[in-house]
Amino acid sequence: NQHLSLLGFLGLCIISSLVLSQNHTLIFSKDNNIRNCSCSSDIHSCDYSLANLECSCKTVHPKNKTGSRLSYSGNLTIWFSDTSTLGKLVNFTFVHNLKLSLCGTTALPTEYLAILGLRHLRVQAEAMAEQSLTIYNSSDQKVRDRPFPTFRDKQTQFHISFLDTSVFNGLPLLKSYSVENVSSILEHFPNLPFSSVISATNKSYIVTLIY
Repeated sequence: NQHLSLLGFLGLCIISSLVLSQNHTLIFSKDNNIRNCSCSSDIHSCDYSLANLECSCKTVHPKNKTGSRLSYSGNLTIWFSDTSTLGKLVNFTFVHNLKLSLCGTTALPTEYLAILGLRHLRVQAEAMAEQSLTIYNSSDQKVRDRPFPTFRDKQTQFHISFLDTSVFNGLPLLKSYSVENVSSILEHFPNLPFSSVISATNKSYIVTLIY
């Protein structure tokens, strides 16, 4: 029984290790198909052949293209070539760690995409080197100062970020501006897209503009 228990424990550790090692999700559009991949490590941007070789990938058919409404607990990377595709994959996605790579040299128009729960962002394009930013707020320090942060500490406000897609056109520095304790996005930011839809829920928001 002890041997069986030990084998069971080792098996659980191996399975847990495999799950953790594939905690990188890569999504890209190629030949009018959306590919959803689980990768053990970060793949060089826009290297489609390497992604299909190194990752476990599957094609998401048009009727099942609901990835933009999903929640990702690990790292999410998206390769895209136009704002239409990026919008379908990113809008209202809940993700803490996100990397976006523009594949191609076409300049992008100014559009705003809504990302939920975002705390760390990396962006890359052929016109610029990779840039990154981390979104902080005043409650982060309060939680760190407490010896035992409570669930309420971590859930006081809901993060929502609006990303300006023109950041991929080679602007010198990625920047962000956050406003805390926003009770109504429609009232504070009436010109932002989706503001009336988001404000329909009864929450207090931290709104971050990334530009």
